[in-house]
Formats: sequence, structure tokens, C-alpha cells
Amino acid sequence: MKVKWRCGALAIALALAMVAGCVPPNTQLKEQNRVQPPPPMPPSAATEPATEQVSYEPPPEPLQEENASRFPETRVSVMAVGDIMVHDQQLEGAWNSAEKSYDFLPSFVHVQPLFQEADWVIGNLETTLTGQEARYSGYPMFNSPESLAQTLIDVGFTAVSTANNHSLDRKEAGVLKTIEHLDQVGLLHTGTFRNPQERDESLMLSKDGLTLALLSYTYGTNGIPIPEGKPYLVNLIDHELMKKDIARAREKGADLVAVALHFGDEYKRLPNAFQKQTAESALQYGADLILGAHPHVVQPYEWKTVTLEDGQEHKGLIAYSLGNFISAQRWDYKDVGAILKLTLHKGENGEASIEHAEMIPTYVYFSRKNGKRSYVIYPVPQTLEKLKNSEKDVNVSKEAIQYMNRLQQEIPVHVIQEVTQKKAS
Repeated sequence: MKVKWRCGALAIALALAMVAGCVPPNTQLKEQNRVQPPPPMPPSAATEPATEQVSYEPPPEPLQEENASRFPETRVSVMAVGDIMVHDQQLEGAWNSAEKSYDFLPSFVHVQPLFQEADWVIGNLETTLTGQEARYSGYPMFNSPESLAQTLIDVGFTAVSTANNHSLDRKEAGVLKTIEHLDQVGLLHTGTFRNPQERDESLMLSKDGLTLALLSYTYGTNGIPIPEGKPYLVNLIDHELMKKDIARAREKGADLVAVALHFGDEYKRLPNAFQKQTAESALQYGADLILGAHPHVVQPYEWKTVTLEDGQEHKGLIAYSLGNFISAQRWDYKDVGAILKLTLHKGENGEASIEHAEMIPTYVYFSRKNGKRSYVIYPVPQTLEKLKNSEKDVNVSKEAIQYMNRLQQEIPVHVIQEVTQKKAS
């Protein structure tokens, strides 16, 4: 009997051990890794000082600095070009007889990839878009096919300046129709306006918390008078007006202000006294960037420090003339333009500035095939690099290649030459 009892007890013990051993291995690991709460303290220990206490506390919230940034750091890329013109020869070259329409896209195919690198692209539209009923024509009274506006959008333009000496080439109707056609395709514009209310609305370009205001003024309208009582149709260079507009743009939230000025002597490669004085005044009124046009050749650019009315020093960039971006004008640097490439920066303290600037020379290549004219813009450094790599999409003559090599050496030196004193008061 004792043997049987002992055997039975042993069997029961073995069974219990097997049951305990049936817990799955993963469960055992989880049980081993689980943080067990500390055993309750005995009542007698409640009044005794604890030698060690283990407890869980959530991590502290990050400390908020008193001067923590309200602005993320932002950089915006801008490209600006000079005169966009359509002469009679270009009208002939752009005409598609099969489609019975004008196609300007071939002129821009080689700069389009470059523009895709920029957040904003700005140009000077030196023609009207009045419509076919007003007859298309080039110099001296410009009226271009309205399809040009869609082409500019397609190749990457964001905004154009419309205040220039050809703004009234088709009188008041030309101003209004040009605005209408630009609005239809969504191409932003400033410099000419339908009414006083639109004139007083600053054109604002905004991206990632950085806002650039674009203003535009011209020295005149080739002797064509602005209709009486309608000064808002075309912005003329007027110091009190510019000062007021720049201040208004700041009040409306502009971090930086760009002013397009149509001024200077045609075909002169250096700025005249009026250009230098007017550009300096615009900086003193609070502008940060001057985009010059009208001479039809590239003039230098310079950084300039001025003293504001409140006594603070202010640094701005003046590009006196960006030359002809597209036209039928030839030789003596009239077929040369420049893309002003800028990096705008807004820091964590909310202050904005022009961080970097450079000029990329461009060349308008003219050719004739089967009696048809062609005008194509080539960015010089990028084109020469393609030729070096034997890429096939560059179709220019040997003479044009030699000319572009010359421009590659000459223009970067020309545009940085000193034209005025570095500091003004």
C-alpha cells in the first residue's frame, strides 16, 4: 500500500509539473520581460524613510524658449529677365500656315528647363496684346498675338511687368485688352491697370511664408499721352508714388519689395545718371531689388547700401538693365540678354534678404530655313556645356558657337564692373 501511494503521489507531482511546463515559450518570455509592480509596503514601513524608491514618471515637456522662432527658415529661387518683344520678323517666323495660328514656343524651348528650377520667373512684357482686330505689328507700335501670353505661362513665367514706353501703343483699349488676355491665362502682371483700386493693390508673390511684392514704373510712353483723368492706366516713374507704393506693400506683409524700372538710354551698356539716381532713391524708399529694362543691352548690376529716412542702413540689389530676352534686334549686344538668378532667404527671426545673385547670359540665335525665320533663346553656359558633351539638341552655326564662347568670357566681367560708389546717403 505504501508503495502504491508513493507511486500515485509521484504521478500527481509529475502531472502538475507537466501542466506548469505547458505554458508557451513566448508567453514565458513576455512574463519574464514584463515590469512587475513593486510589492506593497508593509504598514509598519509607511512611517520609515525609504532607502530606494522605483517609480515611473513621464518625460518632461521640452522647454519653450522665450525667443522661440515663429518662422521656419525659407529660401525661394527667382529668375528675372529683360525685354520680351515681338518684331515683324518674329511674327513671320511664328506663323503656322497649316494651323492658321502663331506659335512662339520654339523660341523658348532651351530656357524652359532652366526656368523649371525657379519658384518664380519674372519678365518685362514690352508689347501689347490687343487682339487681331487691332492688327498685329512690331516696331514702332507693338501689338502681338495673345497666344504669346499662354506660351509665357507654358514655359514657366509667373509674372510680367507691363509699364514701359510701349504700354499705350494701342491706346487705352490696348492696356485693357492686354490685361484681359493676361488674366485669361493666369499670368500675373503689374504696371498697367483698369482702375484706381487695382493700381493700389500690390502684386504679391508668396511661397513658404516668404512674400515678395512686385511694382512697376516707366519713364514715359513714347509721347502718347495717358488719357486725361486716368493716370492709373500706366505707372510713370514718380518718386512720391513709388515711396507710397513701397510703404503700402510693406504694410500689407511684403518681406521684400522688387521694383521694375523702365529707364535709361537705348543701346548704352552702362547706366546713365538718371538710372543711378532713380534706382538709389527706390532703395532709400525701402525697395530691396531693382529690375531694370529699356536699354535693350545688358548693363551691370551692383549691391548698394543706402541710408533710410529713419537712419538705418539698408542694402539692396540694382540690375540696371537685363537686356533683350527675345527680339529680332541683332548685333552690338542687342541679341544678348541676361537671366538674373536670385536666392531669397527668410530666417527664423523673420528677417528677409537677397542671399545670392548671379547673371546667366543668353543669346538669341537667328536662322532661316526654307525661307522661314527662326529666333531661339539659348542660355550660354548651359548651351556650351551641351556642346562639350556632344548633345544633339543644339543646332547653331560655328559662328554662333564662337560668339557664345566670347559672351561666356565677357558678360560675367561686364556685369560686375563698378558703376557707382558702394555707399550712398
